[in-house]
Amino acid sequence: MAEIKVLITGHHSKDSEKRPYIGSTVTLIKGQSNIIVDTGSFLDKDKLIKELKNEGLRPEDISAVIITHLDLDHIVNTYLFKNAKVFCKFRGGEYPGQTHFPSEGRLQRTNLLKKDLVDKDVEIILTPGHAEDLISVIVNTAEGKVVIAGDAIPSKEWTDFKRQPSPLITDIEKFNHSRRRIVEVADYIVPGHGEMFKVKKSNL
Repeated sequence: MAEIKVLITGHHSKDSEKRPYIGSTVTLIKGQSNIIVDTGSFLDKDKLIKELKNEGLRPEDISAVIITHLDLDHIVNTYLFKNAKVFCKFRGGEYPGQTHFPSEGRLQRTNLLKKDLVDKDVEIILTPGHAEDLISVIVNTAEGKVVIAGDAIPSKEWTDFKRQPSPLITDIEKFNHSRRRIVEVADYIVPGHGEMFKVKKSNL
């Protein structure tokens, strides 16, 4: 079974000069190959490289990157992983590495829901709401199912279904459906901006 390691815990904070300091959680999946889910903020670049080194890895050792959605705080360090295939859902006509030269052949359409797309213990599911292109990742581990949720569940507080998002959320009905689906399937959740936590099924 696969193993996961949270390399960077996502955050919403301010730096010493009161400027916004926002970055996503960055998670390493060790399975048949090495996979990164979300690549985080540029301000976390050095920490990300250091944490990979602590795992005996370099950015070049990552074979796949899964982007939960195309918000900047989740994608900026994707360029580090030069040997990785990048998997994401289109947001309209936007995608990472967008170029006016599609004839280069670097872009391929694929079915993100295909079984064993990146690893036999990794499954991608659609979890729209916060963003229409949002996907989450289910990982089968020895401890149970871990869902790397991205901003489908930004932090632990959002497993309280009495808490409702602001109208800034793309689609509140889809957001609620997606987070409930994640809580139903997960033993543990890695949120987009917070510590990994064990799921209390009493929340359902």
